[in-house]
Amino acid sequence: MSKFFFNILFLPIFLFGKNSSIQEIELEGIITNPKQEISGMDWYNDNLFLLPENLGGYLFMVTKNEIEKQLSSKKGSLQPKKIIFNTPDYSKSIPGFDGFEAITFNENSVYVSIEADQNDMMVGYIAWGNINPNSYEINILEKDIQKINTPIQIDNLSYESIIGHKNNLLLLYEANGVNLRKKPYQLSISLNDFSLKKIKGPNIEYRITDATKVEKNKFWAINYYWPGDKKNLRPGVDKLSKNKKVNSEQTVERLVEFKIKRNGISLTNKKPINLILEEGNSRNWEAIVRFGSSGFLIATDKYPRMILAYIKI
Repeated sequence: MSKFFFNILFLPIFLFGKNSSIQEIELEGIITNPKQEISGMDWYNDNLFLLPENLGGYLFMVTKNEIEKQLSSKKGSLQPKKIIFNTPDYSKSIPGFDGFEAITFNENSVYVSIEADQNDMMVGYIAWGNINPNSYEINILEKDIQKINTPIQIDNLSYESIIGHKNNLLLLYEANGVNLRKKPYQLSISLNDFSLKKIKGPNIEYRITDATKVEKNKFWAINYYWPGDKKNLRPGVDKLSKNKKVNSEQTVERLVEFKIKRNGISLTNKKPINLILEEGNSRNWEAIVRFGSSGFLIATDKYPRMILAYIKI
């Protein structure tokens, strides 16, 4: 999701849960260009793929080993490789094409979500293809796509998370606050016939911008709030905060854990992981993956700059 951000000053937020710092992983090369706008990432074996929002014909890839070495030495920088990403020209075939939003792998299959603004109506798409296990080239055919309506209409918001679970894909809509959705639901897509099913989901304030792979029926998601979104998101009581009050003026950057149940998705009892904020900036976290047994990698699009970072739990 593209949005213009102003630098803002904020007061400390005292939220319920652990406060964690990030360790930035220094990058170099074209990936640091703000025009790339990283919008999602996922593991394919031990290779981390980062998805630019815009049509360019490539993704970025960096190996787990490279990341581990950089984190250990805290020296130098990584230059992710450009990997061929063959897709139709969605700017011509999808009216109002706005960009790619999320990516996930299931064995040698790959799935991406797409956002479009069609005559002031936000819609989503799911497209799918395959990855070559040797060259890592990804190919998506023009016929392999399905349109998905959004549950409500908010400018520039759609489905920013794709999660593989058993023989289904879960698509998470960004906005699920109590003042926006009285009976929130998410979507489950069968990988057999791509039929859609609504599943129950919890109210949670702010935005859900990406989610990890599922482990033991649980996954973590980025829960992010930039105060400039106050008008669109209309925040209600933040039940995950310590004071359980309405917050519309202060930045929130945190990770929350969900559990997949037979009839839907719910929040677990684990406390949120609150990121220590950067003075003067809201960091628009758009991508997350698990990293090892006790950590995460997260990435911004371009606000306030392109950041790839490690969170140790």
